[in-house]
Amino acid sequence: MTRRRPHAPLITGHRGAAAVAPENTVTGFRRGVADGADQLECDVHLSRDRRDVIIHDATIDRTAQEDSPRRTGTVADLTRAELDEVLVGEGEHIPTLRQVLDAAVREDGTRAPVLVEIKAPAAAALAARILTDTFEAAAWSSDQPAPARIISFHADALRIALEKAPDVPRGLLARELSDEVLDAAMETKAEILGIRLSDVRDGDFERIRGVGLTPSAWAARSDEEIRRAIDLGVPEIGADDPARARRVVEEHLDGQ
Repeated sequence: MTRRRPHAPLITGHRGAAAVAPENTVTGFRRGVADGADQLECDVHLSRDRRDVIIHDATIDRTAQEDSPRRTGTVADLTRAELDEVLVGEGEHIPTLRQVLDAAVREDGTRAPVLVEIKAPAAAALAARILTDTFEAAAWSSDQPAPARIISFHADALRIALEKAPDVPRGLLARELSDEVLDAAMETKAEILGIRLSDVRDGDFERIRGVGLTPSAWAARSDEEIRRAIDLGVPEIGADDPARARRVVEEHLDGQ
């Protein structure tokens, strides 16, 4: 496990390591771990037969490789068996959430926490059940970081997660801060509220902290954006290339 410097943000492997390996694949998540990501992020949809599907888009059209046996279609209209036919880069298949959790184990046996982003609110209950079935209750109540967090742009998804698995931590995502977003975060008992970095305004983080939440920001992809996130005190930085992001963080902190 990479030792993190004091005040350095956590590096989140966005969709595994999307810039250097096929996104949202077992290989991608393993690459993120190998490249020193402190935690991983994946996206969850629900298939027609109500199985979990780790994919970002609502369709397979963008990520299916050219020689995939199945190249187009809406995830919610396809069964898990049909989705298993899809190749999504370098011969990789669309994984399940349990496969992502397995891929999050480092060589030394420690675990990189997984941020489970619910793309389709209907997938929230299943994701919550998988997490609580996979990890013992003590994992959610110890002093150590939780093995996973459920996050979403959809407050309804967090409401479902709160009902089905109240001990699993939650985080609300939003494009910009508003009173409605703050209310939704508090209602769903989220711990973290993440705002798009380009839309963070002066005073936003203070407002978030003022209601007892931890502020964060997403979409820190360029070196300049990573440096700005560090200066803002963002606790976590999503990175398509975790190894590069860590180098930028170290160089920026060394220059301060």
